[in-house]
Amino acid sequence: MINFLPQLHENELFYSVVARYRRMCGMVSKRALIEDLFGRYVVVSSSYFPQYIDSFIKCLPPTSKITSKEIIVNHTLFSFYTSFLAKDKTSLIYEIMGKCSNGSKINIEKLIGFGGSKVRKPSYLKYCPLCFKEDMHTLGESYWRTNHQIIGSYYCSKHHVLLKEGTVLSTGSGIEFICADEQVCNEELLEDNYSDTIKLLNLRYTHNAEQLLNVNFARKKLTYIKDFYIDRLRERRLASKNGNLYMEDIQERFLNFYSKRYLEMMQSNIEPESPSNWLRLFVRSNKKNRSPLRHLLFLQFLGIKMDSLFQNKRVVGRISVSVQYNPSFDIQKRRELWLQLITENPGANRSQLKEKGKGLHTWIYRYDRDWYDKVTPKAALGNEKAETIDWEKRDKECLRLAKEAVEIIMRKEGKPTRVTPSNIRKTLGFGSWFHNGKLAETQQYLKQVKEEIDDYRIRKIKWAVNEMISNGNKLTPYKVQLYAGFGGNNKLVRKLILKELEKI
Repeated sequence: MINFLPQLHENELFYSVVARYRRMCGMVSKRALIEDLFGRYVVVSSSYFPQYIDSFIKCLPPTSKITSKEIIVNHTLFSFYTSFLAKDKTSLIYEIMGKCSNGSKINIEKLIGFGGSKVRKPSYLKYCPLCFKEDMHTLGESYWRTNHQIIGSYYCSKHHVLLKEGTVLSTGSGIEFICADEQVCNEELLEDNYSDTIKLLNLRYTHNAEQLLNVNFARKKLTYIKDFYIDRLRERRLASKNGNLYMEDIQERFLNFYSKRYLEMMQSNIEPESPSNWLRLFVRSNKKNRSPLRHLLFLQFLGIKMDSLFQNKRVVGRISVSVQYNPSFDIQKRRELWLQLITENPGANRSQLKEKGKGLHTWIYRYDRDWYDKVTPKAALGNEKAETIDWEKRDKECLRLAKEAVEIIMRKEGKPTRVTPSNIRKTLGFGSWFHNGKLAETQQYLKQVKEEIDDYRIRKIKWAVNEMISNGNKLTPYKVQLYAGFGGNNKLVRKLILKELEKI
């Protein structure tokens, strides 16, 4: 039984309450401290998600009005890290932190999404030197604040100065319950070398994160959140009416909104050419939990307030539409290429042919199945050694097809597509083999024909201007910029738009 407990400060981490209790009691033994607080020895390995809170409450004096809910909701990071989880998973985490039921079998950090995530939580507790100074002057002591431990927060939301990382571990078996006193904290400010833009971005991020920490928003399923994002992207012309995402435009506008340096600070750097960068995976349909840090980055990019997400009643998301597929590349040419593949690989069965011509096989198998079954061998025809590929011949054929694909891209109706090696390959329906170095002339052509980014931007601008004129829309640089899908913050694009409008 605990005879007394230090007064809980607003926004104080539960870890800090235990540390101040330890100092007031003069306890040296960590084991004795834990047995005193929880009625038995338990393993405490996280300042973010402490467990056995119900046991702690039972050890308080009978007159105490402190509840498990008050500790978990107001003095841990539970509310922040569960904000984007479904109600059932949030309840499970709450139960584990309170009763620690199945605590030895269920890992809270894995439930939240830390397992396998590239977004790592801070290893040490953080503090604001000016908050520390004020506390020492008014209270005679300081304490670890919950909001300062938010992942991705670099600034104190009250004083707008950089937070400092102390020497006190936040997680792990080495937790020792150390107070935020003069031995581990000080009043010296860190030199702020970040730009004003980065500072403002991070202060806005911190404001949004603190809302999640302090407001008990109704939990939403991941499917709802995904559909909400699609609806907002559709409103910004970053998704089609059916909900298909214009991923290249989303990525371009996102990288215009956030600088590379800021994304690196937020453990969210993006490799634009990678088909599996986190932004592409973030908006795809999968059941994997996303880090709240990246949810906040995406919401801030969209200019959406927290309550708009959680209090919204209806979402649409993707709309399934049955359409007749109209191939952009001639079916006869695909047949010729498939027959050529069969000829060049005598004795190969269907599995082997599929491996050699992945993109081509997928297209023909899906849209020309009857013909595919007639001409494609079902099993190996013998043990004869396959003939050597005539790379020079294949190179010339691929070069011809690449030139035709460029014409298709340039003649395509609707929003322009940039001429790049990857888009040429996708137009042809080919796999990665199309970039084989043995196709020397083709590779040289792909390098030469790759469209410069400003040339592509000008094509998009001209398309947007023509569309807006046809629809009777008023032409302003800002409206053209949004219609073309650039966002409103890119100054280089704005200059290009002004030049084009001068020509009208």
